[in-house]
Amino acid sequence: MGLLLTGLLALVLAQTPAARAASACQAVEAPPDAFQVAWVSPVRKKVHAKRYLEVVRTSDLRVLVRQYNNDATRVLQALGMVGKRGGGIFTPDRWKVTIFDVEASWLCRPMKGRTPGEILSGLQVCSKRQDHGNRFFTGCGYSTDTVSGGRGLDTFRVRWRDASRWGFCVMPWERFLSGA
Repeated sequence: MGLLLTGLLALVLAQTPAARAASACQAVEAPPDAFQVAWVSPVRKKVHAKRYLEVVRTSDLRVLVRQYNNDATRVLQALGMVGKRGGGIFTPDRWKVTIFDVEASWLCRPMKGRTPGEILSGLQVCSKRQDHGNRFFTGCGYSTDTVSGGRGLDTFRVRWRDASRWGFCVMPWERFLSGA
């Protein structure tokens, strides 16, 4: 019995931190073949055609908006984009939402501790260059709610060039919150 416990302990200690983090991740859902995604970003944030965006399903974002009664700061916290206190610098008029129609084949999942290109719930795991995010990045393919510490929305990465292929719509954060 002691030898078995010693072996298990050695196995646990031998895992890398990234592997332990990946094994602690909750399951993510497979997306449909084509759907809408939303990129929530500061108004002044721009990207080049080859750069990747972190996006969420637009339908999931709308559910989150309703859940928090259109509270701009609380939704940003639930997305893991601003800290627990929110702060004056994160006023809603400094944010925008860009909506794209995408195919699932254009997306990847930002997952740490997984092999790039591995298929996980219908999508490839992002390459090492794409598996990072803001200071609240989980590395699990979903965001963290900075207030509750709980799981947020599934996140994806998509290259701007691919996402904008069929056009896009940009609107102020407050207008999206009001149901536009």
